[in-house]
Amino acid sequence: MTKIIINGREVEADPKEPLIHACHQNGANVPMYCYHPGLSPVGSCRICQVEVKQGNGPARVVVACRTPVVEGMVVDTEAPKAHETRRECLEFLLKNHPLDCPICDKAGECDLQDYAFAEGQGEGRSNEPRRKLDKRKSLGDVIVLDEERCILCSRCVRFTEEITKKPQLAVVDLGSRSTISTFMDRPLQGNYQGNLADVCPVGALTLKAFRFQARVWNLKKSLSTCGECSRGCAITVEVLRRKDVKRFRPRYEPKVNNWWMCDTGRFSSERHNATERLVPAARRGSQGLEIASVERALKQAAEFLSGAVACIGSPFMTIEEAQSFAKLCSQLGAKPAFVSPAPSGLKDDLLNTGDPCPNRRGLLELGFEALSPAASRARIAAAPAALLAGERVLELCERAQLAAIRGPRIATFDTHALEGDACDVAVGIPEQVEKSGHWVNIDGHVGKLTVARAAPAGVQALTRSLDELRALLTSSGVASR
Repeated sequence: MTKIIINGREVEADPKEPLIHACHQNGANVPMYCYHPGLSPVGSCRICQVEVKQGNGPARVVVACRTPVVEGMVVDTEAPKAHETRRECLEFLLKNHPLDCPICDKAGECDLQDYAFAEGQGEGRSNEPRRKLDKRKSLGDVIVLDEERCILCSRCVRFTEEITKKPQLAVVDLGSRSTISTFMDRPLQGNYQGNLADVCPVGALTLKAFRFQARVWNLKKSLSTCGECSRGCAITVEVLRRKDVKRFRPRYEPKVNNWWMCDTGRFSSERHNATERLVPAARRGSQGLEIASVERALKQAAEFLSGAVACIGSPFMTIEEAQSFAKLCSQLGAKPAFVSPAPSGLKDDLLNTGDPCPNRRGLLELGFEALSPAASRARIAAAPAALLAGERVLELCERAQLAAIRGPRIATFDTHALEGDACDVAVGIPEQVEKSGHWVNIDGHVGKLTVARAAPAGVQALTRSLDELRALLTSSGVASR
């Protein structure tokens, strides 16, 4: 490590990283547009200027993202000259930037807004009209480009070149005519396009799916883990006014996904806004499945869950849910198993593993057996009674074919009930964004889930329902085997 002085305090800095990294690591607020810690520095925006003094030479203003760390250098991030040059850069960037903050999706989390406010750069000195460019240029199914807002930081260009290794964007034309474009205006391809909206520091690149959907200050953000593959990317879940999930965004986690996530996980947020949830439970009556209290549904399930029972769990169960499920299986004398669907075909060299089971490793470590959907249905059909538990367990067992099974009495614990006559008891459970717990990813890293939104009224945690069912079985004489 190299010792330098930042704002009068001696600190240790990594000589392999640029000066701006050392400033950020030690609490010095240096603005940035073109610099991103996950991309190579280019120094094109010039906003990250700081005053640096080395040896006996005079202090000079330099861009922190392209300045290497040198032993003994003295850095002043709050020097008047540094602020003056930042304001000059901001004035230049704002010269052609449109005044459409009130309708911009980036409003409230825009670096250009924040730095203009922080530096007091509120007006320009030019009388020339702003340049007119394309305001709604489609770059494919995911991204829309507003050329007037673009500040040509080139983050998006470097992302496609350095992270996905498939260059698709470039800065085209010269001087004031420069814009971001794809080759021959071809649409963007790939499973990581959504990251372009994340790396864009202004509102130039926005998601079509999120466009005009919500104001960011109305979104409650909760830390969580993506469940669309066994990578378990760290994410934030963003909920609008405690109801609809509007966005999944990547959260920095160096041991798993760094700053990125795939589009499969990013746009899975919409599935969590499904209507017609099972609330709170249902049991078979004279008119088919009838809404009932959880207590009555569990009592009916306890009446037929004894003897040879097939127990099938979901790979979306948390460690805590799986432990409760395993205890119930032990009491019923059944081997715990989970349904393991075929690979998704989305496996790549960056993040997506192609395995649609987010807690596969955690379940296997708890002694669960992995069964294909067909093998799961066969085990259910061969038993006099079956217990299916966990989010999406019915979907993964292929709901239509599962509903066609005749013979066994079935109790399900899922967000929706099983259609047809196959189900005797159905208990509603919270889904991924409504529960807390842990998943273990493919590499053994433990990812945490937190409650981003309350479950529907009357729906209780799966662990509680399973524990109550186990208590009912104990009281009826079904002891642990």
